[in-house]
Amino acid sequence: MKSKKCVGFLSWLLLCAFILTPFFAQAVRSSGAWQELTEQTAAINGTPPQADSVTIPVYQGSVQLRSDAANSVDYSAKPSQFSTSDAGSAMTLTNPHDTEGDIFADPPLAWQAERAPTVTLVWADAATPDTPLSPQPSANLTFCEQNMAGRHLVVWP
Repeated sequence: MKSKKCVGFLSWLLLCAFILTPFFAQAVRSSGAWQELTEQTAAINGTPPQADSVTIPVYQGSVQLRSDAANSVDYSAKPSQFSTSDAGSAMTLTNPHDTEGDIFADPPLAWQAERAPTVTLVWADAATPDTPLSPQPSANLTFCEQNMAGRHLVVWP
């Protein structure tokens, strides 16, 4: 009698295990990450991508200056030799995403005013970078001719 109860209980337990197995397998599959953060996607349902900010590169001639380090500039350099690029391919977007959280490799740039902003360079002393020089350096004179040789300056686009 005891062995019949044990066999009946084991067969009932085995039946329950077979019935519940697909549910556990589905739970394991669905508990994984919906989207890997390293994968890049495109817009879904037409939601426009956004970015927190954009970094505009500054060039001296054809050489892009590093924004994370000091750049040496020759005394004979003129402010007119410095420029920016407002081309979308030259700008670096900070945290590009859309409302679904999709990550974009190279999201298209669109400006709120439907045209790219005009970018000019503003010079400041490195000790007080938030205060622009007044007057700004003359574009056609060298830094040496303007008594700025040896100074530590920053330039903001």
